[in-house]
Amino acid sequence: MAGMTSDADDTSLGTNKRYHDAIVHTLGERIVGGALAAGASIGTEQELCDHFGTSRTVIREAIKILSAKGLLESRPRSGTRVTDHSEWLLLDPQVLAWRLGAENGSERARIDLYELRQSFEPAAAELAAARATPQTLQKMKHALLGMTLASTADEKIEHDLAFHTAILAATGNAFYLALGSLISVGLKHVFKAGLQRTAKEDERWIRRHQNVYEAIAGADGPGAAEQMKNLLREALEVQKLELPQSGN
Repeated sequence: MAGMTSDADDTSLGTNKRYHDAIVHTLGERIVGGALAAGASIGTEQELCDHFGTSRTVIREAIKILSAKGLLESRPRSGTRVTDHSEWLLLDPQVLAWRLGAENGSERARIDLYELRQSFEPAAAELAAARATPQTLQKMKHALLGMTLASTADEKIEHDLAFHTAILAATGNAFYLALGSLISVGLKHVFKAGLQRTAKEDERWIRRHQNVYEAIAGADGPGAAEQMKNLLREALEVQKLELPQSGN
């Protein structure tokens, strides 16, 4: 980044985007990871320019992006400061990825994501059983085949996510599908944590998905919901997460 010291130097939009993307990622990780606490100043524009070796234009764009995610706020005479986590857009893909990748609090983020999935995926599976079309069923079946043939963790993640996305699409409910899209980055983190398993465990995992598919294909709404709950329970066990007890 050295050499980018004035607005006049910012002649390439592509270069600027790479710079502010890198700054957004660095500051975002520090904020969400707790290195920059709520109320902390991130420094003046000039200090940030000096630190990152870039221009005010790039710094302003990075601050604008982080502010849109709810992580920063700028006020006259008080500068740009970190907001309280209650202001963060937690379902923003980058914010969610930063939470799940943080050294502190990532387990809490995984629990939060699991509880969110637990609250809507069984209901989505039940609705899909009533509304699935031959086309959406084929997408689920294709994803299952992909999971069976996958030879790498990344391939398993891709097809596992495709399976869950196909179920949400089968509901015909745009909000379910949008919610699935929003948390897809988070699910990739979760799946990666649970896909380093033995062949026998993989076989059981695929069977769990097959059970969900068969219930949906058979128009068995309650059965689809129950099979999805079983799948999510196993996901909880694989990740070795402990849900908070009532009253905690």
